[in-house]
Amino acid sequence: MKDTANRDMPSGEGPIRVTRQGAVATITLDRPRQRNPLNPELLQHLTGALDELERDAGIRAVILTGAGTVFCAGAELGTIIHPDGLDGEFQFQLLRDCFKLAQRIREIDLPVIAAVNGIAVGGGAALALACDFAIAAPTARYHFAFGRVGAAGCDMGCAYLLPKIVGTLRAKQWLLTGAAIDAEEGKAAGLFVEVCPADRLLSRAQELAAQIEANGPRRAVAATKFSVARGEEADFQTCISYEAYVQSFMFTLDDHRIRLRGYLEQRKTKPA
Repeated sequence: MKDTANRDMPSGEGPIRVTRQGAVATITLDRPRQRNPLNPELLQHLTGALDELERDAGIRAVILTGAGTVFCAGAELGTIIHPDGLDGEFQFQLLRDCFKLAQRIREIDLPVIAAVNGIAVGGGAALALACDFAIAAPTARYHFAFGRVGAAGCDMGCAYLLPKIVGTLRAKQWLLTGAAIDAEEGKAAGLFVEVCPADRLLSRAQELAAQIEANGPRRAVAATKFSVARGEEADFQTCISYEAYVQSFMFTLDDHRIRLRGYLEQRKTKPA
């Protein structure tokens, strides 16, 4: 097992900074002067960080946030997209890497909490939507600005994820009009579970991550995450059959047996 004491990747060494605090890892998009854009370098580093954290048995949850006043400004102009166009195959590979990042967040064993510290534009909003849930600072805002650059809203899973969260009609309205949704409107619509003061955003995300850690073993938490994702996409019969096999597997694990014994012993000591 890797050492999970506090360890930082200092600013300047890459487009992200990874901090471990106990069982929680925080990934900070760390190009604030450039508004934390999506570009090939960030995609490579962020995907690599997720892979490393998933292999670290001591990590139980991940927080994703941005440095400065912007969460993520979306695709870097001139790199992912260019007014003069790019080689078609090259651009497709870049887009596929962006889209795979959203898929990677959805598929990682670890719960990922988006701590949205500021504006998230286009693919930046989709990046936050791919996380398991999000909290927001008062300055947070999702801007579905795809049309502003002549692009479609089918970006990094946005056309799939947004309707799942806020409903089809509202999602179509926002995507078709290029809406900008602030923190309070986003909370009311279900984009954010909480809005909290900016100076408490990361500490609150840490508290929520600690609640996840306390609630169940790592494999049980992963099974819950995947079962909910399966439930979004399948009919009830398929979902409940999947749950039966997953739960049967969970009952074979030592973590389950240890916690069950502890719970039963606790009950014995409580007064009737």
